[in-house]
Amino acid sequence: MPALALALIVALAGAALVVDRLHLDSAKSELRIAAEAAALAAARELANDDRLRLDFDPAALQMKSRFAAARIAAQNVVAGEPVTLSTDSASDVRFGRLMNDPATGEPVFVEANDHEPTSVAVAARCTEARHSAVPLPFRTFYAPTDADVVAVAEASLNFQVRGLRSVDRLPIPTLPLAILAQPNAKPDASHKHSTVSLKQSDKAGASSNLQQSTAPNWTRDIEQRRGADHFGYDSATGEITNEADGIPEITLRTATHSSNSKTNAFVITLTGDLTENHLRRQISHGWSADDLEPLGGELLFDHEPLTLAGLRGVDGNVLAQAFRSVLGQSRVVFLYERAEGDSRSHAASLQVTRMVAGRVMFVREISECECEIVLQPAVLATRSAVATADESDSGCEKNKYVANLRLTN
Repeated sequence: MPALALALIVALAGAALVVDRLHLDSAKSELRIAAEAAALAAARELANDDRLRLDFDPAALQMKSRFAAARIAAQNVVAGEPVTLSTDSASDVRFGRLMNDPATGEPVFVEANDHEPTSVAVAARCTEARHSAVPLPFRTFYAPTDADVVAVAEASLNFQVRGLRSVDRLPIPTLPLAILAQPNAKPDASHKHSTVSLKQSDKAGASSNLQQSTAPNWTRDIEQRRGADHFGYDSATGEITNEADGIPEITLRTATHSSNSKTNAFVITLTGDLTENHLRRQISHGWSADDLEPLGGELLFDHEPLTLAGLRGVDGNVLAQAFRSVLGQSRVVFLYERAEGDSRSHAASLQVTRMVAGRVMFVREISECECEIVLQPAVLATRSAVATADESDSGCEKNKYVANLRLTN
């Protein structure tokens, strides 16, 4: 009997150790998930529209980032209790940059009081000092305290982006919309040898590039901040307000089959003509991995513009309804330099030079085949952005509107 009792005690102790180990491993996994979610939220908050305001305050943005990390961490639980992060400066949420380790060449997080940090390190702690240590059901039989658990995660932004691709076949946050980049003072090939007046060339159905120089364009209205500021976006509620918020807007007019000096936007198609259902889906959800198949699965800007097809005369009612479904959402849009081709044709050949990001703030149908869209620039961080391998790579221009977001540890 004594031997049997001893064997039973040993077996129970072994079982207790196994149960406690499984409980501890589960807590570590839960805390790791919470730390990663908080780091991604903090980094995404660093890619905030505040960067586009003249009164941009980096310190205030970092505080928003800390609060975003704490808010997301609290939505996760470890051993049944919400994870708590301190929002004190230089505590659980730290800012810096990724730098290459001279010895290994691997990117490492370096904390710095940077004007515009691009990396965030989050330390999530469940410890006795914070009265949040992980309780182990049987540990009281062989140790006096519960277990301390710590998880550290890093997330980084890279604004040196060169294109887009689907990640895990998820939709890419795009709008199939190309916006006039800047006034085009030079006529295209359809005007080079023509001596007829602009009015005559319009009647003949020639390209309307000469007229587009009078249309609102991204350089003037957004980069030079000469656009109107009639709307605001409340990031806390996701609502659009009729109040200025310090970020100018651009008013877009979609292309029709007749030349129009106000035309400055085209619906992009990657596969020829778009059905109504495909158009609605691409506006509502973004491009899918299948949509990018004609381009080899990714859209890249490598040292030269992309030639894409822009549609004319798209149903104004369909466009208006589809764009209203994404009001306020931050999406990638595209800039074109030239629209070539006969204005009577269904499609134009667009020289697309780069991608930016924006929010649709207002939409109205002008006619059966023309739509007006008020778009405000935005800053968007997404895993779908294809970035350079090294942020210090000088061969890729920094994009102030679109950043790659990823976990870096």
